[in-house]
Amino acid sequence: MKFLLIVLGLAILGHSQSLTTAPHPVHPEAEFPFVEYCSYFNYPVETHYITTDDGYILTFYRIQKKNTTIRRLGLTPIYLQHGLTDSSDTWIVNDEDKAPGLILANKGFDVWIGNSRGNKHSRNHTTLNPDKDKEFWMFTFQHMADYDLPAAFRYISGQTQQKINYIGHSQGTMIMHIALAKNNPIVEGLLDKYFGFGPVAFCDHQTSRLMTLLDHSPLLQWYESHKIYEFLPSLDWFETTAGVVFCAAFEEFCSDLIKNICDADPTLDNADRFDVIFGHEPSGTSVLNMAHWKQLVDSGKWGAFDYGSAAENRAHYGQDKPPAYDPSNIFAYSEKIRVPLRWFAGNEDELADKTDVNRFWPLLNPQAQGSLKFYTAGHVTFIWGLDTSPWMNDVLSHFQNMEIEQ
Repeated sequence: MKFLLIVLGLAILGHSQSLTTAPHPVHPEAEFPFVEYCSYFNYPVETHYITTDDGYILTFYRIQKKNTTIRRLGLTPIYLQHGLTDSSDTWIVNDEDKAPGLILANKGFDVWIGNSRGNKHSRNHTTLNPDKDKEFWMFTFQHMADYDLPAAFRYISGQTQQKINYIGHSQGTMIMHIALAKNNPIVEGLLDKYFGFGPVAFCDHQTSRLMTLLDHSPLLQWYESHKIYEFLPSLDWFETTAGVVFCAAFEEFCSDLIKNICDADPTLDNADRFDVIFGHEPSGTSVLNMAHWKQLVDSGKWGAFDYGSAAENRAHYGQDKPPAYDPSNIFAYSEKIRVPLRWFAGNEDELADKTDVNRFWPLLNPQAQGSLKFYTAGHVTFIWGLDTSPWMNDVLSHFQNMEIEQ
């Protein structure tokens, strides 16, 4: 049923594709959960549970260099945060020499990989049941910025006794930008270096197929009318042998689905791994979160979620309209120089459109330090690309004082 809803939704876009057989064998790791996946390739892995101040229990994974054991202290920590409807899995499902999470582990980093509230790894809460309680799903990315991110920073810093290097992709950049714009003291105080892959804030020039579907169809209203609060949950059918074999046999069809759901581009992204990707994606979020994204697309503004009435907004914000986020607060000078922003953007990115990226960049504080560089990349190319070395080498160049293991 979940799969059919996606197919029906994509049909609204008027897209069709013939089924053609692609000759490549099934990748066995397509069916492995995160821990088993890492173990299969001989990466040491730990599971950590982080509880936010509002009761969500987030699953984080910690990996280090292949064929070693976890070192508690001494390695440079780097925290990877996924994008919309995604999960920790996204950082490892590409080929070993292309997957950002595995590249960083093999370079000697202490790699922490997060999962946002409500995805398949983080459907847990101290009091709420995601299968019974609507309240569990009453969150958007602003709650991830306010609660998930500081909880993760506090925990990882406590475990490593170091400041945190952060790489966000897509929504992972959105929540960092909000936390910094709101001057969250935990995040600002514990952040060392920040890298944004496919950075997003303004979204009004996006041409993403999924966002276009949300914007020009009654899909979200359909969810609301049927009292469904979880959006694109993990597709159990694709996480079975049948689904993986299907994507190996009909690579072009699965490529087409991934292209529409995730804005993948088979000319830039590693289509040979699409059976693995569909064995791990999508991973789910809340319908309310998707509604917040739709508001950004419709309004052309960067701000908090509009609850739809002055009374509801007053209850949440103390004012009739939701507050806007102020980009000029990001990396402003105060008593100390805050961490510079490093953005890695794609010329072919359909969600983090370069027009929106270039609009946001000049609005940062005039004294901000940072860099913005464009690559031949689509939105998911930064993690699923055929060649991720251009930006990964640039990330590694910022750690020149670290002894990189070859």
